[in-house]
Amino acid sequence: MSGPGRHDDRPPHEQFGFDIARRGYDRDQVDDYLTRLRDGSPPSDFPGFDLVRRGYERGQVDEAITRLRRAAGL
Repeated sequence: MSGPGRHDDRPPHEQFGFDIARRGYDRDQVDDYLTRLRDGSPPSDFPGFDLVRRGYERGQVDEAITRLRRAAGL
C-alpha cells in the first residue's frame, strides 16, 4: 500500500476496486489504459473499450478515467 505522495504500484483492478459485470469493458484493455494514464503517457482522446463477458463495470471505469484525465489536465 502506498502513502501520500507515493506511486501506487497495485494493478488497476486492485487500486480502483472495479466490479465485474456480466457484460463490461475488456479488463486487459482497461488495465493497460489506466497504467499508461497513471504513468503519464495516455492517448489524448477518451478511450474506447471492447464489451466482453465478465468485464469491468462500465460506469465505474468511466468515472475513474474521467477523474484521472481531469487530474492530468487532459
